[in-house]
Amino acid sequence: MRSAKNPASKQARKQAGFTLLESLVVVGIMTILIGMAVFNTTTTMKDYKLTNALDVVVSQLRLARQLAITQRRYVQVVIDQTNTGPDLVQHVNYQILATANGGAVPALNSAQLPLKTSITIPSGITADTPMLFGNCAAVCIASTSGGPTTMQFGPTGAFTDGANNPVNGTIFLGTTGVNNMGRAVTIMGGTGRIRSYSWTGSAWVE
Repeated sequence: MRSAKNPASKQARKQAGFTLLESLVVVGIMTILIGMAVFNTTTTMKDYKLTNALDVVVSQLRLARQLAITQRRYVQVVIDQTNTGPDLVQHVNYQILATANGGAVPALNSAQLPLKTSITIPSGITADTPMLFGNCAAVCIASTSGGPTTMQFGPTGAFTDGANNPVNGTIFLGTTGVNNMGRAVTIMGGTGRIRSYSWTGSAWVE
C-alpha cells in the first residue's frame, strides 16, 4: 500500500533557502558585475573630460580666427602649458593685437582645460596625426616644441608666425593617469583650418 505524502516534508522543501555554495556564486557574480560597472564608469568619465578639453582648445582657436577675420586684426594665440591657479590647470589664450594706429588692446581671453586633463602626448601614443604636422612635443608648431614665439591668426584667417610666415602645427591632449587615450588639434597655416582627432587605441580618427 502506498504511503501518504507528508505535508510537513513538502512544506519544508518549499521553504528551503540557497545553499552556501549557491550564495557564494551569486555574490561572486555580483562583485564582478559591480567591478566592471565601476571600471567602465571611470573610463567613460575620463574620456568625457578629455573630449571637453578638446572642445576648449578648438573653440578658443576658432574664436581667435573668427575675430581676426571679422575685425581685420591680428589675434595672437598663447598655449599656456604651466600649471597655474589653485587647481593646477592649463590654459589656451588669445588676444587681439594693437594696430599700427594704436588704440586700446582688448583684455586677454583665457580658457582653462578641465581638471585632470593637460596638453601632453599621452604615454603609448607615438603616431602623428594624418596631417603629419609633427609630434616633436605636446605643442608642435612649425616643427618647434612650443611653437614660434609669436603665433597668430591674421585678417585672411591664416595662422602665421611673427614674420607672417604660415605655420602648421598640432596640439596634443591627455588625461592624468591614463595611457593610450588622447586627443589632438591640428592647425593648417595657409588657411587657418582647425581639425580635431581622437585616438582609437591604434590610430587617429577625425
